Amino acid sequence: MEEILSVQGINVYYGAIHAIKDVSLTVNEGEIVTLIGANGAGKSTTLQTISGLLRSKTGDILFCGQSIAHVPSHKIVERGIAQVPEGRRIFLQMTVQENLEMGAFTRSGGVEKDLERVYALFPRLLERKKQIAGTLSGGEQQMLAMGRALMSHPKLMMLDEPSMGLAPILVEQVFTIIRQLHEEGTTILLVEQNAQMALSVADRAYVMETGKITLQGTGAELAQSDQVKKAYLGG
Repeated sequence: MEEILSVQGINVYYGAIHAIKDVSLTVNEGEIVTLIGANGAGKSTTLQTISGLLRSKTGDILFCGQSIAHVPSHKIVERGIAQVPEGRRIFLQMTVQENLEMGAFTRSGGVEKDLERVYALFPRLLERKKQIAGTLSGGEQQMLAMGRALMSHPKLMMLDEPSMGLAPILVEQVFTIIRQLHEEGTTILLVEQNAQMALSVADRAYVMETGKITLQGTGAELAQSDQVKKAYLGG
């Protein structure tokens, strides 16, 4: 499998706080790679650094073999990385369809076909395409955020805490869609506090603690790890 993302020894600071400490990770084409860890471990900060919203003091980030460490965030989207942010961040005053169309702002043409694909994946959004996004339920807003990211035709989709605040039945739905996207060939980097669900879909996984990667392996290996069971799976 070809390496699509390589994060090499990044260090990120919030003022005097050293938030990310020498983090390195890779994602291969077609994989789901998950990053698990407690709240505040540095998972979201890692995604924000990859997507250009934060900058590392050291190291490099390669995407499809090219450095993106100093590329502006909107140009990173154009290159093929889409992030579904924590908290969804949809445009609350716009309709569902207008939100989806905003996801395709870096592209020209082919938008109708992509809308059809998103509506096929998320039939609930088709039913509500003219509805104001702010009136949707939490689960529907999460589906909309994922659909909007897909509209940019990403080579890599980064999901930040997609199950946060959702009822268990909706969490199941979101992870069913993640599996479906994976089967269709979408490469996914998933940050998730629900370690059990995350490891169940992951090809490979990394554990983050206080800004460092402390464990890595296949999803199955980490799901069986005593250390992971004790810390994250309630075992």
